[in-house]
Amino acid sequence: MPSFRCKMTTPEGKVVQRRFFASSKAALREDLEREGNFVLEIQRAEPVSEVLRLGAFRKPVKTKDFLAFNQEFLVLIKAGLPIIAALDAIIEKGGNADFIDILKEIRNDVASGESLSTAFSRFRHIFSSLYVATLRAGEKSGNLASALARHIQYLKKVEEIRKKVVTASVYPVILTVVSLFALIFLLTYVVPTFAKTYLEAGTKLPTLTLVLVHFTTGLRDNFVVLATTLVLVIAAVFYYSRTESGAMVLDKAKLKVPFFGDLYLHYYISRFARTLAMVLGGGIPLLEAAKTATGTLRNRFMREKLDEVTHMLEQGEGFSSSLAKVGVLPGLALRMIDAGENSGALEDVLLDLAEFYESDVETRLSIITSAIEPGLMIIMGLLIGFVVLAMYLPIFQMASTVV
Repeated sequence: MPSFRCKMTTPEGKVVQRRFFASSKAALREDLEREGNFVLEIQRAEPVSEVLRLGAFRKPVKTKDFLAFNQEFLVLIKAGLPIIAALDAIIEKGGNADFIDILKEIRNDVASGESLSTAFSRFRHIFSSLYVATLRAGEKSGNLASALARHIQYLKKVEEIRKKVVTASVYPVILTVVSLFALIFLLTYVVPTFAKTYLEAGTKLPTLTLVLVHFTTGLRDNFVVLATTLVLVIAAVFYYSRTESGAMVLDKAKLKVPFFGDLYLHYYISRFARTLAMVLGGGIPLLEAAKTATGTLRNRFMREKLDEVTHMLEQGEGFSSSLAKVGVLPGLALRMIDAGENSGALEDVLLDLAEFYESDVETRLSIITSAIEPGLMIIMGLLIGFVVLAMYLPIFQMASTVV
């Protein structure tokens, strides 16, 4: 990832020079200004030693390691330890080598006079803007422990929902894979073996058996062509999904799939609402909080729509009315947000909204899990039963002729 040297004025009014990693100058400028900085100058800088020192090529920190760090950090801060001493204690304890190296860099930056949020923001390719915003809110309010506690609660809730989604997907995936392997085995080994026996015996095959034999013969004779075509199609779809326009089309299509589209939408709504509530709870203004919450969404279509909302907020429009104009949220969510905005209880309403849609996601996952398992078993049972029946029909036919 490219390295840039930036001269800017921080929200506290200090003029500083920092080195950051970002995909482009425009993206870096946007991120820095979103955090309240005034960018004076950005220049490209790529010394190899500096890139390696700041860990641009390190893998993202695992959620469990990041959560464990925050829990330990919170306990030490609550115990009254200064930030540097708390970081020293965590570094001394050890753990993931890459993460410890990053913490050492952060510790040195804080020791040299940087704020904790600024030190973490230098690793924006590893730590989310949401986490940096949480730290900044805690520093501004003078209650870093409370900000960390809110972020830990948020991480736990998001991880809980993610695990439920993964758990609900495991059994159907295993069932599908096993059934497909059984079907492939029947088509590539069992059917050709039976077909060869029947043909050598000069048996007149029923239509059902002939269809299956011709299908497996064509599959075997054109295997290379079919396999190559399949690989090329998968590669093309993968490449297209990596482009900005392709990702936009696919993310929009996900929200249009019957039943599953609502599942995706409600999951993203709950994620956005909970993130926004958490950031607002840290004392961050609505505009900056909305930008931060929008940046956490992985669905590009929704992110683009909610970016339009932040632009409307910048122009002085209301939050609920802006959301209504982009038309990405359902009516219930809009009415709840409108009520919360008018009553001054937006944070509480957003938490209720997140809980409601998280509950809906869980319900839909239960329905999918309950329906997909017997559905897959019926479909694969019919396919395997068709293959077995087609292979045994000639035997039944010969038996009836003998009788």
